[in-house]
Amino acid sequence: MREHPDRDPFVPVVRCAADLLAVVPHTLGYWPADSLVLFAAGGGTAGACVRVDLPADPDDERFAEAFVTELAELVGHDALSDRVFAILYTPGGPEAPVPPTAPVGPVLALVDEAARRAGRAVAARWVVAGSHWWPVEDPTDVRDVAGIQDSAVNVALVAAGSSYAAAPRLAMDHEYGALPAGTRRDVARQAVRWARSGQGGWHHLDRLAPTLAVWEDVLSGVRDAPADWLPAVLAHDDDLLGFLAAGLSDPVLADLLLAACATDDLTGVLAGASLWAQLCAEELVDADAADDPTGPSCAPAPPGAAPVPPRPRPAGPGGHPGPGAVRVPAPDAAELIRLSRVLAGEWDEVPAWSRLDALYRVLQALGWLLDPARTAGEGPGADPAAQSAVLAGVLVELAQLNRFRARGSHTAHFVRRATALVPGHPAALRVLRLADARPVPLWARDRATAWHC
Repeated sequence: MREHPDRDPFVPVVRCAADLLAVVPHTLGYWPADSLVLFAAGGGTAGACVRVDLPADPDDERFAEAFVTELAELVGHDALSDRVFAILYTPGGPEAPVPPTAPVGPVLALVDEAARRAGRAVAARWVVAGSHWWPVEDPTDVRDVAGIQDSAVNVALVAAGSSYAAAPRLAMDHEYGALPAGTRRDVARQAVRWARSGQGGWHHLDRLAPTLAVWEDVLSGVRDAPADWLPAVLAHDDDLLGFLAAGLSDPVLADLLLAACATDDLTGVLAGASLWAQLCAEELVDADAADDPTGPSCAPAPPGAAPVPPRPRPAGPGGHPGPGAVRVPAPDAAELIRLSRVLAGEWDEVPAWSRLDALYRVLQALGWLLDPARTAGEGPGADPAAQSAVLAGVLVELAQLNRFRARGSHTAHFVRRATALVPGHPAALRVLRLADARPVPLWARDRATAWHC
């Protein structure tokens, strides 16, 4: 006789509308508001969950066409789905179910057209308003949101360790926790000092290689740490953490760090960067090019640039003798092509998610340590404008990572924070252009290769 293993009681199985609605905040990381959420499904499994702001004027023809095109592209990227569920999240309750700024009919008409273009059927539609929700087809069937929170799927997900924030800012800025209460560090001042002493030399190859090697050691320590990862970051001194944060103000260094983590191949990324530097050297650049580099530089770092700190891991068996041992490999065209594909989201391999996840955690810790709200009142501090510029670089790298994870809302959130600190931040605006060109990276179209940490 065949024996069938018992089903794990905590494996969520969607059996009703409340179950499906319970999945949404766990997927997004927060309970949405003023949002249209499209939840794709197919083959008995959940697919992409896409959130966009509710349109203020869905009847505007020019806007409507752009909105439909964007939705169709986002939904169409999930090649495994065959249908989509639409959920409108609005403020208010059943006595005022739909605010004037978010009419249901016109918005759903846009959803229907987008689904048609993407070759998907709209399986069901719901409105979630304040503490109540109902199916669009029957607005009289008003139910309490508590039914979503008490659903079997929500209980199973919580029992399995999943959670979500009550608001987007909490979800995005504190996804991996927060600093212990009372933490006092001098990272902000050290970061500003490093930003000044870098002398615009971050993107020079002779400085890039040892800098990325220091990052490699720090990320390896976080990746290999037990469940409580934050001590592995805070164990480094303020000088080193300030050095890491300051370097992210350089878009070339930030891009190469992202690619090195995604491929888990620092040598290959440096080989691509070496050829990239040669190509940049052949172009005519003006005197201000160092302030906004378009690529790595073959030239030696400026004489006044402070030396890169030693690598954190000690010499000896399994260790290394220090930054002098890091060499730039010979230029490699294949590696440069791979580098460009990774950064564009067009790489057809699986990103090294464990290393990217470690980078995300370190960046969030740096963001907390640099937050002006936290560092205010800690004595003579860093130059506020310089501190904001450093923090903006960290936020842009977080935006890039969320682009890799196909989290459009998170990407836009960190871009908004960066541009609020530094209006018109060039690297932040470039993230938006990259996201517009390919909203869903190639690897995110397959659930086997997409981010799921």
